[in-house]
Amino acid sequence: MKTTLIFLIAVLTAGFGFSQQLDLQAGIRSGVSNGLTCRVLTGPGTYTEGMLLSRNRGAQLYVLRGQTIPLSKVPVEGFSYSSAWGGHVGFSGFNPRREEYSYRRNIFMPVLGIDYYLALNFTMPKFPLTLSVDYKPFVEIVPDRIFRMNLWDFGFTVRYQFTTKI
Repeated sequence: MKTTLIFLIAVLTAGFGFSQQLDLQAGIRSGVSNGLTCRVLTGPGTYTEGMLLSRNRGAQLYVLRGQTIPLSKVPVEGFSYSSAWGGHVGFSGFNPRREEYSYRRNIFMPVLGIDYYLALNFTMPKFPLTLSVDYKPFVEIVPDRIFRMNLWDFGFTVRYQFTTKI
């Protein structure tokens, strides 16, 4: 798992290595799709995020490109919302129902899909930690039923910001 996280961070930061100051956030997400997340802040208010999430007895790699907008009308400092679009690729497992067999067997199949991401974020003012409540619906192409859609993937994310400008 450590090797996968190091590889994910290396891939996401390879294209942005020329910049002078780069913010990197890494954390965990819980929900229907849960796992590791790594966000590279590419500019003022924009980011690229990679997620390695598990769902349906499989694993998917997500890449999202989005923006974060501060909520100025909220009286408490540190609130913002994020929205992003992207895609995912990976594999998923399912149990075929066959009457002639008395045992169940997982069959793994490839998945390819598109994703939307919407989150309400709270960044702590004195500590580089971000808490998010997020919504991540997706549509994917799967061999067993042509396409699968999930509109109810809500989650909670905790991210630590490594190179902070606070």
